Amino acid sequence: MSVFPLIFYRFAYTFFLILFFFNGQSIYSVLALDWPQWRGPSRDGTIPNNGLALKNLPEHPKVLWKIKSGEGLASPVVANGFVFLFENRNNNETMVAISTIDGSEKWATELSPVFEDGQGPRGPRCTPVVDQNQVFAQCSRGTLHCLNFESGKIQWEIDYAKLGMKFIGEKGTTPGARRHGFTNTPLVIGNMVYALVGGKNYSIVCFNRKTGEIIWNALDYEPGYAPPIPAMLSGKQQFVCFFVNGVVGVDVRNGSELWNIPMKTDYGRHVAAPLAQNNIVIAGSHQVGLQGIRVYKNNKKLNAEVIWKNIEAQPNISHGVLLKGHYYGLGDPAKLVCVDITTGKTIWSNDSLSFPDPKRAMAAFIVMKNNILSLTSGGELCLFSTTQKKFTELGRAQVCGINWCMPAYVNGKLYVRDGIKKKNGNLICLDLTKQN
Repeated sequence: MSVFPLIFYRFAYTFFLILFFFNGQSIYSVLALDWPQWRGPSRDGTIPNNGLALKNLPEHPKVLWKIKSGEGLASPVVANGFVFLFENRNNNETMVAISTIDGSEKWATELSPVFEDGQGPRGPRCTPVVDQNQVFAQCSRGTLHCLNFESGKIQWEIDYAKLGMKFIGEKGTTPGARRHGFTNTPLVIGNMVYALVGGKNYSIVCFNRKTGEIIWNALDYEPGYAPPIPAMLSGKQQFVCFFVNGVVGVDVRNGSELWNIPMKTDYGRHVAAPLAQNNIVIAGSHQVGLQGIRVYKNNKKLNAEVIWKNIEAQPNISHGVLLKGHYYGLGDPAKLVCVDITTGKTIWSNDSLSFPDPKRAMAAFIVMKNNILSLTSGGELCLFSTTQKKFTELGRAQVCGINWCMPAYVNGKLYVRDGIKKKNGNLICLDLTKQN
């Protein structure tokens, strides 16, 4: 790449990064109430400031439509009047655009052969990202595809194997994404796409979103299952990445390492996405517990230290949320927990949520101002309040079958996907403001 384009791209993404980090959400999400990426506009399970926050939950929410879906574990996302669902069709990981009005299909594009192991069905496991007129899809075996929003036509695609990543699958002791598939949803900011790839000097890669050209690549870590998370820590814009070897702060400008906290588990099973608030990063896994990491400056350089550990709150395959200095998530074995992120102490725990298999319990969480909506792996919705220092239920409803997906929420409407067995599931659109 010549010097001028490199300078231009770096200026462009710096401009967009400033807007992103200081507004707390992407440029796209400012323009709409959509749910265009994994865990929503701000990538942390929180509805937009002007979104509809639920105060109660009907016992039988109204089903607006319900359609069959192919196998897969990728969560649905919503943008500009369409739901984007990543599923198995004809033994290929296939991106499908579906009308939010009636569930009718607009287009479907087959991308890559499906992957299957002992953890779930044949099909994609990575949630797509929609930004402006592009849809970004990462397939299980490590390929990244950019599609046109209107037509589904492929604009560019990249095979991570050409960058040195060797996908192994469920064999031997292979750790991280190379074992159970790439679930770590790419991050789109401005003109850039950031992805955790793997391979020597390709742990994290910055791509030009228009062409797929590499802007920079860095580090030598194996990718885990959690996606890169943008954060402002001690005045420094960065990505928090949960690699097989631990949690790393990455410089947004060039991918260089800012700080590192080792965390090792069997097979690098790091699933839960890190969270950041008040210069504290919350991260953990099923064998190391939930940990609070303080990021601070020392002689103009960033350092990090673990300031607390909480074994009771250890996350497994669920992603927690933050609200007013507290972490809410699913601990061990299947308890809902509230943890003070400054001290790491459990404020309360509750075991009233139901799961078909407590040892593999999963729950998704959506922050709605002072309330939180949860969806369990058993398909049960529960709305609870966080205004008191105890669990206070505001409503509960059974809405779908067994699932391991994050739902998408857009102004009272919830889009859920079920079916994790070796058979097709459903995509369901619910109106949580109305009763059936």
